[in-house]
Amino acid sequence: MIKLAMIEATSLGDAWFQALYKIMTEGRRYLITKGSYEGIHRVGMPSFINIGYPGERPLFPIMPEGSSIPAPTSEEDIQQYVLYLMDSLKQPNEHYTYGEDLHWQIRWAIEHYKTGGYGTNHGYMTVGRPETVHFYDRDVDYEEKITIRDRKTGALLREHTISNSWNRDEQVETSSQCLRGIDTWIADGKLHFWCYFRSWDLWGGFPVNLGGIQLVKEYIAGELGVEDGSMIVSCKDLHVYEHTWAVALMRIMKDGKILEGR
Repeated sequence: MIKLAMIEATSLGDAWFQALYKIMTEGRRYLITKGSYEGIHRVGMPSFINIGYPGERPLFPIMPEGSSIPAPTSEEDIQQYVLYLMDSLKQPNEHYTYGEDLHWQIRWAIEHYKTGGYGTNHGYMTVGRPETVHFYDRDVDYEEKITIRDRKTGALLREHTISNSWNRDEQVETSSQCLRGIDTWIADGKLHFWCYFRSWDLWGGFPVNLGGIQLVKEYIAGELGVEDGSMIVSCKDLHVYEHTWAVALMRIMKDGKILEGR
């Protein structure tokens, strides 16, 4: 049977620390044969984390007083990251953004709750498409143009083109979206999120990702006039890269022996 990290946490910072301890002490150590940082090791495990009060401030992990360990993110980083989630614009070096998929779904979900009521399971926001597996393929060309039109008037409401043309450059690392979906529901007057990541960097990605997603949740809750609720996050491989093991072990106050033989 596969070992899972099942964590009940109070805040985002608590969730990060508990996951770090669990994965560094019990996770599976393996060599990356294909993917980010190919050729080095990761330690990771499937994880399910229930966070009761994700809006508790600060949204980022606090390092122990007097510690020389650099914090993995900051309030400023999170404030900048939330724009990445809610804006469709891409920077010149970006192959995709979460925002190009999420920005219009956020508005759609808000309007759907307003018109249809809170007793619905329709508010799932998807990131990526099945065809984005071709982001990894250098021997095929993939391009898709998506148009949304008003059925009665024919007016163009939204247009979006997806392509893997950027991966023709052999110097560019192929990649696809790690965040794959944010499910939403309202219960007892509170908005809750359930987020799924196919692969997730616990040290560098988790804190800024969830800080930004929490701000999106607060924005939607404000638009709907409901309270901010809990957050569930899951990932089949929440991991720590080999080049951050030293600081991760310092943070959980363990020595390197715990990784030997795994």
